[in-house]
Order: sequence, then C-alpha cells, then structure tokens
Amino acid sequence: MPPLTLATIKNLGGDAMKLLRVMLLAMLAIAWTGASVAADAPVLLNKHMVKLIGTWTSPEGEVTFNANNTLVYKGQKNFYAIAQGTIQISKKKTTQLLPYRFIDGQLIITDAGHATTYTRVEAAAIP
Repeated sequence: MPPLTLATIKNLGGDAMKLLRVMLLAMLAIAWTGASVAADAPVLLNKHMVKLIGTWTSPEGEVTFNANNTLVYKGQKNFYAIAQGTIQISKKKTTQLLPYRFIDGQLIITDAGHATTYTRVEAAAIP
C-alpha cells in the first residue's frame, strides 16, 4: 500500500474523500469532547498535596502550589507532583527533584543542597 500523502488522497475519488472527511470530523468531535470532559473533571489530590497548596514565602522569594498540579517557583510556572517527600518539578525536557519537609508549620525545601524555610502566606481553596 502506498504512503498516504496529499497526492494519493486526491486520487482516491469522491466516495473515498467523503469517507476521509467524515473520519476527520469524527476524530475532531472525539478530541473536542475529551478536552471538555477533562476540563470539567475534578482534580484529584493526595494528602501531601493538600498540605502544600497555597502560597509560601521566605526571604528568598515565594512559591505557590496550585490544585491543578502547577506551581510558581523562582518566578517560573511549571507542573509538579509529590512523591515520597519530594517535589518533582517537570520542565520542558527535565524533571527537578526537591526534597521537602514540614517542621512546626513551616515548609522546608532543599534545592541544590540549600535548605530554604517558607512560611504559609495564603492557603488556597481546594475544589
């Protein structure tokens, strides 16, 4: 079977072109429905994320954890996950691992061997 290119599609004829158009529209409809369902789906939080969600401050800056798995850390917005005492920040091609812990209501994040203590400024509303 020859590869599916624009030239081979044009040579398929009227009925085949109609079939391809219907298939394309069906795929677009499925993609559209999936996107709207995903946008309305409830956010699943684990107990560790619930403790982090909100804005924390230190003399070195702020970090904000959102319920939609995004965070703003060092002025950059990225996706994050929590696993085994570690904040996993997903960037375009890398994942940064930051150990964290709570002591006396404060959040301590270790980045490149340097521990920074954060105090909660604002707890976010959890959907």
